[in-house]
Amino acid sequence: MSENDLDSQGSDLRPEMRILIPATLVILGISLPSILWPEQSQALFKSLNNAFTANTGSLYLWASFIMVCLSVYFVFSKHGDIKFGKPDEKPEFGNFSWISMMFCTGVAGAVMYWSIVEPLWDIVSPPQYAAPMSTAAYEWSLAYVLFHWGPLTWPWYVVTSLPICYMFYKLKRPVLRISAAAEPLLGTERVKGPLGLGIEIFFVVGLVFANAAVMGISIPIVNHSISSIFGIEPTKTMELGVILVSTTIFCGSLWLGLKKGIQRLSNLNVIIALAMIVFAFVFGPTRFILDTFTNSVGVMLDNYFKMQFWTDPFTPGRFPQDWTVFYALFMASYGPVMGLFIARISRGRTVRQIVSMGILGGSAGAFMIHGVFGSYSLHVQLHGILDAVGILKASGGSAAMVAVLKSLPLGIVVLVGYSIFSTIFLATSVDSCSLVISTAVTRRLNPSQDPSRGHRLYWALLQGGLGVSLLMLGGLGSVRVFANFAGALMVFPIIFVVISWFKMLKQDLPE
Repeated sequence: MSENDLDSQGSDLRPEMRILIPATLVILGISLPSILWPEQSQALFKSLNNAFTANTGSLYLWASFIMVCLSVYFVFSKHGDIKFGKPDEKPEFGNFSWISMMFCTGVAGAVMYWSIVEPLWDIVSPPQYAAPMSTAAYEWSLAYVLFHWGPLTWPWYVVTSLPICYMFYKLKRPVLRISAAAEPLLGTERVKGPLGLGIEIFFVVGLVFANAAVMGISIPIVNHSISSIFGIEPTKTMELGVILVSTTIFCGSLWLGLKKGIQRLSNLNVIIALAMIVFAFVFGPTRFILDTFTNSVGVMLDNYFKMQFWTDPFTPGRFPQDWTVFYALFMASYGPVMGLFIARISRGRTVRQIVSMGILGGSAGAFMIHGVFGSYSLHVQLHGILDAVGILKASGGSAAMVAVLKSLPLGIVVLVGYSIFSTIFLATSVDSCSLVISTAVTRRLNPSQDPSRGHRLYWALLQGGLGVSLLMLGGLGSVRVFANFAGALMVFPIIFVVISWFKMLKQDLPE
């Protein structure tokens, strides 16, 4: 029995200060200058981001494809039968709640924004050398959205969760940490030393920045939605008010814990999302939505490899760097947190269930939202119902999204529903991330335990502060910078845990 076995050691819910303090200092060192000198910080971040994506983007496209291949392998290999828990143990959560929590954490509050804004940008600056606003641009637009939120996203999440589940439930390691999952590769002493601590600091900082990017998108959208409902001008003060309300919600959820907080919020939000999807599908242009979605699925499947590996090396265009590479990095940044979160909620499930149901359930949810609202956005633009592209260019993505939603029947009611939906989505995402970070920074805990409430609230508030700094910077470009920075940090922990997973399987370590 390992010295780390849960049977021989009790829990210790104190924070691991060797991780907490350096991570906090790095986060404050980046966020405070962004608040004090936003223009200079934005210029610096933009130059660093352009250089980074131009020189390293292809590597992340390959990494995303490897995750797809690994997902297929684990579903159909003998390893798919590995169960995380006792042989006769039933899953801790039912399928609906389990998939709902994964989906709400994995896509966050920005999913509605991208379902409307991304197809519009794709017809303005289309991929694959299509002419702007052409039929080809329309065909590619939604196909790329489905590609980005399906096969480019969920393999990162489920594959990263497997070694963490194995270490926690099979080998009984008393921590849910990325470095613990890398122990077979690095060795116990290195994991306990500076290298292991460095991996955890990378993880914590990267995750906080990834979630800040989500907040940087979600909060202005809710701000514009509320302003449109009450007929007032959106302001920074209102954005800070949205942050305050969201922080209150996710702090309350954190206080209640996983089952009473995150699970209930996730279930509620999925119900609201399904209601909005059904409403837009039934009362919108139903036939156009169905035909466009069907056509886009065909375009994506027919051109999957072309879309996965397109880097546009022959023109000065930046579509792959600004979109596909951005998404690959963004999803990589969420890979470890989703891996830890999936591990936390997947007791009693098999490798095959986690991979297959995670990818299919997550992709199905994303496809419904993007298929309905993305198709509707293209409909209003194509048929002259609304100049959504003109609004996008003149006033930005948030204003375009609000205008598209208002063009639906009972548009104000839809906006109210969206404001509630997006706020809860954001709260669920920050809630889950705070739980995961505090779990990783807790010294030692049992599978059924959550970190202390004060520890969870600490990370929730720190994320809120970084969200404020991103709002001061403003714009989608700053969001991309934060997401790409987070993804670049997270790739290293992911590499360690995936290689360790294969080593664990090869050695067939005892329970």
